[in-house]
Amino acid sequence: MKRLLFLACCLCTMASTSAEIYYSTAATKVGDHYYTEFWDSEDESDDVRVMLMHWQTAPDTLFVPATIEWQGKMAYVDMVDESFFQLGDNMKAVVVDADNRSLSGIGGVLFSKDGTQLLGWPMAKTGALAIRKNLNLDYSLLINRPLLTGIEVEADDTRFSSRDGVLFSKDGTQLLVYPAGKEGPYSVPQGVTTIAWRAFEGSGHLTELHLPETVRELEHAAFHGCTQMQQINIPSGVDSLHSELFAQCKSLVSLDIPSTVSYLGHNVFWDCNSLKTINIPASVTKMEYDALWYDYGMTDIEVDEDNPVYKSIDGILYTKGGTQLLHCPCGRTGSVTIAEGTAVLDHSFYCCESLEKVVIPASVDSISELTFTNCKSLRSIYSQRKEPVPGKVYVFWPSEDNFWLPSKCTVYVPQGSKDKYQRQDDNNWWSNFQIEEYNVTGISEVSTSGDHSIVSRYTLDGRQTTGKRGLQIVRQKDGTTRKVIVK
Repeated sequence: MKRLLFLACCLCTMASTSAEIYYSTAATKVGDHYYTEFWDSEDESDDVRVMLMHWQTAPDTLFVPATIEWQGKMAYVDMVDESFFQLGDNMKAVVVDADNRSLSGIGGVLFSKDGTQLLGWPMAKTGALAIRKNLNLDYSLLINRPLLTGIEVEADDTRFSSRDGVLFSKDGTQLLVYPAGKEGPYSVPQGVTTIAWRAFEGSGHLTELHLPETVRELEHAAFHGCTQMQQINIPSGVDSLHSELFAQCKSLVSLDIPSTVSYLGHNVFWDCNSLKTINIPASVTKMEYDALWYDYGMTDIEVDEDNPVYKSIDGILYTKGGTQLLHCPCGRTGSVTIAEGTAVLDHSFYCCESLEKVVIPASVDSISELTFTNCKSLRSIYSQRKEPVPGKVYVFWPSEDNFWLPSKCTVYVPQGSKDKYQRQDDNNWWSNFQIEEYNVTGISEVSTSGDHSIVSRYTLDGRQTTGKRGLQIVRQKDGTTRKVIVK
């Protein structure tokens, strides 16, 4: 009896089976490669079976033997680690020993022994794939293959269809795989309703994409890594922009979000370095907290004034009531002054790598962890609060750059508040910084002229008052206005 160790959670290529696969966590080098033993729950034989593992750089041509010597016994090589096909950027072909009982190599591609199941297309293999009738195909094996130029399907196949070298569902309503090696612009045919998960991923030669109005669903990461795509339209029937939908679309310069979209998922515009501005329509009522993270080129977020949940102040995303700053675009440089009335900072400046100065109003009473993570250029923080906002140093965590930020950044606090900010306390992250005091009002001179009339009078904390003391806005005879303080 064999002892079953672990339920397999690794990526592997093996002919279809309903059996549960188990494998050993130990790997042994035999010849040029590593192998590990595995079993399946339906195998009652005493055969020793091993998987060829991707342990180091994949060769240009992977040779899969029929058997190897394994701990003094003969072992059958019945499986190949799928990582060879996901991570082996230089691998051009697979060659399988003719005596291998489970696997075969046809035209440099890995198949089951009888050729009815495709198990792996090498990353660096050039050319098109012709799918014969009813081939057992997991089409995700063809996604993000940078040199795959076309996929052709026999007309009488019961599962798939193809048009212009692109793989579709049999009825043509789902676009499943756009070969990443195809070049130039592309127009999705009328009648397509769904762009499948990762369908265009890694299509580095796609320059423009037109979607018909029949499209209703853009699944997760559908356009991930379309690095040369400059233009794409979103049909008016789409209601969600799912996670990583446009991630690493580095050449995308503009995008119109239709008024039917209500949801933005995680990291939708991750690494879209050419996208400077995004306009959020009134229809968007839910955005994940990291929907706009890693938007390193973005400098402005605009929101329709009729949006009931969000608003934009100076190109920065806030809640509608203005009490929480949700996201400062990662492409912002120089200085940002947080709007008066803001109470909560939560991941607000995450990855603002070029930001140098932040002014925090007295209204802020909560700063979460990660709020300033990766703000590696930040050199000054001006806090208008006399009492420091509680929090831990993790406000700047985790980032190797931020680990030393306290030695590079100065925190300026209201006069008379320095001792409070320097207090050593587990909940006082300010104490890690160099603290300097400053005049919050910015007034350096007091006017004593009688040639003026009072327009408005305020207390030092900003409340309008009828008293004679405090901060006063005065209009002089020459029509100019100025601030004076009366003690």
